[in-house]
Amino acid sequence: MSNFWQDVRYGFRSLWKTRSVTIVAVLALTVGIGATTAIFSVVHAVLLQPLPFKQQDRLTVAWKSDAVTSHELVELSYPEIVDWRAQTQTFEDILAMPTTVYGYGYILTGEGDPVQIESARVTGNFFSLLGANAALGRTFTEEEVNQSDNRVVVLNDRCWRERFGTNPQIVGKSITLNGTAYQVIGIMPREFDFPKGADLWTPLATKQLVNDRSTVFLQAVGRLKPGVTLEQARSELNTIISRVAQQHPETQSEGQNVVLSPLSDYIFGTARPALYLLLAASGLLLLIACANITNLLLARATTKRREIAVRAALGASRRRIMQQLLTESLLLAIAGAVLGLLLSYLLILLMIAVAPVDIPRLDEVQISGQVLIFTIVVMLLTTILFGLAPAFATSRADFNDSLREGGVKMAGGGSGNRLRQAIVVAEVAITLVLLIGAGLIFRTFMKLRELDLGFNPQNVLTMQLNVHGPKYAKPEQRREFYSQFVEKLKSQPGVVAAGVILIRPLEGPIGWDMPYITEGQSAEDARKNPIPNYEVVTPGYFRAMGVPLISGRELSEQDKDGTPPVIVISESMARRVFGNTDPVGQRIKLEPSDPEAPWRTVVGVVRDVRYRQLTSARLDVYVPHGQTVERVKYLVVRTSTDPMALVPVVRRELATMDPNLTVTGFMTGEQLVSRAIARPRFNTLLLACLGLVAALLALTGIYGIVGYMVTQRTREIGIRMALGARKRDAFKLIILQGMKLVLLGVVLGVAVAFAVTRVAGTLLYGVSATDPLTFIGIPLLLVAVALIACLLPTRRATKVDPMIVLRYE
Repeated sequence: MSNFWQDVRYGFRSLWKTRSVTIVAVLALTVGIGATTAIFSVVHAVLLQPLPFKQQDRLTVAWKSDAVTSHELVELSYPEIVDWRAQTQTFEDILAMPTTVYGYGYILTGEGDPVQIESARVTGNFFSLLGANAALGRTFTEEEVNQSDNRVVVLNDRCWRERFGTNPQIVGKSITLNGTAYQVIGIMPREFDFPKGADLWTPLATKQLVNDRSTVFLQAVGRLKPGVTLEQARSELNTIISRVAQQHPETQSEGQNVVLSPLSDYIFGTARPALYLLLAASGLLLLIACANITNLLLARATTKRREIAVRAALGASRRRIMQQLLTESLLLAIAGAVLGLLLSYLLILLMIAVAPVDIPRLDEVQISGQVLIFTIVVMLLTTILFGLAPAFATSRADFNDSLREGGVKMAGGGSGNRLRQAIVVAEVAITLVLLIGAGLIFRTFMKLRELDLGFNPQNVLTMQLNVHGPKYAKPEQRREFYSQFVEKLKSQPGVVAAGVILIRPLEGPIGWDMPYITEGQSAEDARKNPIPNYEVVTPGYFRAMGVPLISGRELSEQDKDGTPPVIVISESMARRVFGNTDPVGQRIKLEPSDPEAPWRTVVGVVRDVRYRQLTSARLDVYVPHGQTVERVKYLVVRTSTDPMALVPVVRRELATMDPNLTVTGFMTGEQLVSRAIARPRFNTLLLACLGLVAALLALTGIYGIVGYMVTQRTREIGIRMALGARKRDAFKLIILQGMKLVLLGVVLGVAVAFAVTRVAGTLLYGVSATDPLTFIGIPLLLVAVALIACLLPTRRATKVDPMIVLRYE
């Protein structure tokens, strides 16, 4: 220990003497460790922490896909889930829940102003199957739900804090939802937030659904029996699905198969590969920082060779010298780790601020004990990475040669020089891999921004307006309310158009699927039709949303009960269904299994709109609100001024019509688009920052190694010029030596990037994992910038005065 503390004191003095090298090394480490720690903190909180479920590895989520109709997400009916529960041998139990919480909410009144809250309506075995217990009170059970009128709720912790001020006395009391009293029986722990977005849980009204196979809006969550694999469960469910399809061919296609995935994959989705990609990128940045510091310390060791030679001559062993040098490296790593932790705290706040809201558990990100351990491990690894090579090279130096006056050999001799060059090659290669990955993600982001959305998002305000309660129990009452409210808004200054729709564009991956049949088509052929996205709209919606009309007419106020049923379809729907035939005037029947469903005449064709997701457009059908009983949800207003200025007007006008209703979810058209591209924007921003910092570090390394070569070859260049060599000859000599390292690193980096970028294929859209533009453009750009980094120190070589050099030598 006495030797160690002696080394620490000496290390401090030595680092202080070379302050410029120390500051550069600590800054590089701070950036590398800070970025890696910050991203690991997010990965740890979001992905590595166990979910709040019992034995989560046995939990799976299931729905169906249909190969015949090319439909990737076929929702389930409640009777079908009952069939699964009765016939399965691989699951302990199966629960039912909607595929989305949006659309199943309530208006909470009696607790201040009316507010819209979202609900997850689930079967009674929901909490017991997941193995989750209430923090206060209790959860409902399957037996209780089957025997009661379902007027019980369990609150989410977030809702309890925001709406009820963490009042524990709320348990056992009643709250008013949509004008009806519900008893609060429990409050869940903070970490239980499934499905995400649910403010409370209510029992699914299974009594009304037990014989209804045509109503499909559910997905299943099952707990596998011990020892059962996912493939075994998948095989069994496919057998059950095929059996049920034979028993009920009127509601189920024989081309359907189960989509079964672990619950963790369902919750994290594309966040998992994106976060692991960012963690890998930050690790590469840390490697580049370590490579830079290694080169700095190798150069620093050259200046200390005489000092170390003297210590060796006085009896210091090579092991003792290596210990001293590694201690100095450890001091650098500790300083970098401490400052890196401070930087990581700021980076975490920044990442949370710019991260998409749909990444789960972001509010739990913090610098925990596990993160501190990770930082310490990283610190020790970096000490080894950047400290071992200089210490080893210095301890192997020829000390007798170093003691000779005028000795010119560097520490470590030629092997040390080769090590520096190898490090620069590795730096360039790693930087290129990082930049190519960032380039592919950036190209994806730009492709998404350039997509034709099918609507004009400028000067559009959208909002959620659910009309509930006995006052609006009948469809005609709801229609009258929306008609009056839309007219009130249209009369406001600056309002160009207004309308209402079932689900606004880019609201999420879930919508309303609607099978159809055309005239002359058999029921068997109709089952092979692709499933379109179903929307209910009021007159004025297309103009308000800026959806262009291709042919025919839009829906009008005359399209109501008592008039011939009509429909508007998208251009892709028109091409797919009617080909080259004019679709206007043709007839389509929605819900073919419903004998009372009317035949609807196509009166118009509009542009394809991306409702479910940004990356693809579905076939769309629109029916007038006046000819349906469905509840519309979203109001759309086009203005000639700032759309957000209309928010207080909307609230005021709604309060005059019905103070018990509330409007929520105000978003402009641009905000809808911005939310849809939040994930790729987040990935692009972080990868671009990491890539730019990596490039800066790599260019610093190139500059340093070329500058070192200039210093080492100053005498040689002087002699060459004294013998008649021109300045440009010396110029080319150094440039070629530096650019050889860069080009070797580029070739190596392109080869590695070509192999590893395929892993990021799920995060790309409209861009190949081997995109030629990225794989050619970024290396050329890096070579051009590296050439500049080589030119700066090389200019010094051309200014060498041969006489001064020879006289000095």
